[in-house]
Amino acid sequence: MRLHHDVPTITLRGAFGYALAQVIARYANIRQLEEQVNLYRRIFMPHNDGNPLLRDEELSRPFVMRGWYSRPDRRSFILDVMLFGQAYAEESFFEQVMQVMARMRIGPKHQRCEICKISSQELMPEMPVQDQFLRVRFLTPCSRLKSQGIVFRTEVPFYVLFSRLADRLDALNILYGDGSPLVSHIKLVELKQLAREIPWRKLDGGSFKVSRTSGRTGDVIWMDGFFGTMLYAGEFSPFLPYLRYLPFINVGRFNVFGCGWCEMNFLNQEPQMKGVV
Repeated sequence: MRLHHDVPTITLRGAFGYALAQVIARYANIRQLEEQVNLYRRIFMPHNDGNPLLRDEELSRPFVMRGWYSRPDRRSFILDVMLFGQAYAEESFFEQVMQVMARMRIGPKHQRCEICKISSQELMPEMPVQDQFLRVRFLTPCSRLKSQGIVFRTEVPFYVLFSRLADRLDALNILYGDGSPLVSHIKLVELKQLAREIPWRKLDGGSFKVSRTSGRTGDVIWMDGFFGTMLYAGEFSPFLPYLRYLPFINVGRFNVFGCGWCEMNFLNQEPQMKGVV
């Protein structure tokens, strides 16, 4: 398969959208066109219907995709699909979409695939054991990570990372969970302000340019952002209820495409060499 060179799941997510529309159109229990359209929107392009707890017009999707080649010749690819909240109950529906996606041909070469489900499990992230330093590796570009109108591409301060992580997690919980944020609005404002006191240092990486071409419109969409490793130092206990979800939900724009995938580790001493990962 010819997948996107920098973030391969971009290609698969595009195919997923087309396959999703096909599965919904054929779904035996959905006979009215309006119901089909509403289901498609809830999964693939949800919009704010006036919920005062959500400030964005375009809302978080209940899934993310990320993956990697499992053979040097790129003939095998592992796709990791994370389903959030209510979407977890629709696992079999997502599997149907994946099967259709494989048969309908993927990528610029329109290649058929064979899909084999490896495993499925429910995850409840445990509270991490904190230490003095926190290292976060951005495995894919963190696109359009913003704070107060500024887009951070060359580095990611802790207060920016925490703010966008908290906003995204609360939005997922409001939309697909029990409907309430993890902490009160006042408490979250206090945490975001406290996060500004955490110093940061870039260990490696920087701005990384990524783009995709829409198969529907032909437009080039820029998805560039920070790609590399950041180091933070301080007292992290107030932030742990949110930080424990960082490796799972992806942050920044285009997260469903696989962008903003992070891996974090607590360290008891500061890395001395630049580029230590």
